[in-house]
Order: sequence, then structure tokens, then C-alpha cells
Amino acid sequence: MRRPVYRLFLVGALTLAALSCGGSDSSGPSVSLVGQWDFIGFSDAGVDATTTGTVVFGADGTVSWNGTVTFPGEPTEAISVSGTYQQTGNTLVLTFGAEPSTTWTIAVSGDEVLLTAVEPPPANTIRLRRR
Repeated sequence: MRRPVYRLFLVGALTLAALSCGGSDSSGPSVSLVGQWDFIGFSDAGVDATTTGTVVFGADGTVSWNGTVTFPGEPTEAISVSGTYQQTGNTLVLTFGAEPSTTWTIAVSGDEVLLTAVEPPPANTIRLRRR
């Protein structure tokens, strides 16, 4: 059974938050996440979901996520969460309410960002496209 969708979004939001903060390291390019992003993809344990929605990263380290996630054969789940983020180079940490913080790696390709959870494979991923 999949983890609750809100938890996945929290992890994704944390990852994005990390991208929006300044700083970089020698492990690869970083991108500022400050602004609005389309939520274009999500996978949980290797299972891809259909997604809709937006993610907004504030310059003040806040993040808000609104949209939906639909896994094959399951009902659509609404997502509406807000929290904080912190980035160090290509690492993002997302925090939503009382949930534990999650850590993500950031990969940039054009106007898209792929966030990959720091966890055993198959790791969760989140794809965002700059609006």
C-alpha cells in the first residue's frame, strides 16, 4: 500500500524548497525554485501517477502545493499542503507541519526539475516544470 499522498507531496515540497534557496556545490548545477511550478509527475516506489497542480516556492523559504495525484486503479487524491524548504547545493530538505523532514536530490534539465527522494530504491520522484 502506498504512503499517504500528502506525505509524498511533503517530500516533494521539501525538495523544491531546497532548490529555491541560494548556494551551490561542485556536485552539479542548482536552480532557484522561487516562483511557480507545474506539478507534472510523481512516482511512488516505481509506480507512476497522473498529476495536476502547482507548487509555489517563496523567497522567504515557504512552499505551498496544490493539486491532485492519481495512481493506476486508485481514486484521485487532492493535495493541499504548505511548509518550508531549505537547499544546500543540489540537496533539498522539505518540512510540512509535524511530519518528519524529507531530503531530495535535485536534477535540472532545461525548465524542468527532477526531485529524487534520498531513500532505498525505487526512490520516489517528483517532476516540476517552471511556469
